[in-house]
Amino acid sequence: MTKHIGIFGGTFNPVHNGHIACANFVQQHCALDEVRLMPCHLPPHRSTPGVSSVHRAAMVQQAIACYPQLQLESLELGKNSPSYTVDSLQQLHQRSADSQFYFIIGMDSLCYFRSWKDWQGILQLAHLLVCQRPGYNALSGDAPELLQHYGMANIADMRQQSAGGILLLHNPQIDLSASEIRQRLAQKQPCDASLATKVLNYIQTQQLYQT
Repeated sequence: MTKHIGIFGGTFNPVHNGHIACANFVQQHCALDEVRLMPCHLPPHRSTPGVSSVHRAAMVQQAIACYPQLQLESLELGKNSPSYTVDSLQQLHQRSADSQFYFIIGMDSLCYFRSWKDWQGILQLAHLLVCQRPGYNALSGDAPELLQHYGMANIADMRQQSAGGILLLHNPQIDLSASEIRQRLAQKQPCDASLATKVLNYIQTQQLYQT
């Protein structure tokens, strides 16, 4: 029996309530068996996070502790080279040939998706689930042409094929920025509304984001 698995990649530096709300919404709205949060070790498109992948993975574990349908995907953590989505999806397929994968991105990423390494290869390995992000819409950048070619109306249609569809989701938008959270932490400002209590406790115990 096919398992339907969402993959939500990112630096998660740190993982915040917006990430968890998005993962939870996608899992429930699309009736996925699980959503895996996949912290990257070395992101190819942005500067290397100042906090180690071990700490970032540990924070994800803390954040999802009370959500049994959310899992940590540690595939990229041991890599010594930049993490590319197409390579990770190939490895996931090799490990779980009986699974159908749904890669979760934000509208901001869809707008420049054709600049990703082997973007056609990604669509041969997975569907794309696109979450709304403040300040971005489906009329910008690569989005209109991608949706014209690969857009799907609903999750039921998506399940009829193994990969290659793009579905826009109407998720509640939570305007949280990891960089702003890091800044607040460095300035010793409260972040209780942005971070799970367990994540905040971990950050304080490990003395992360102090500067």
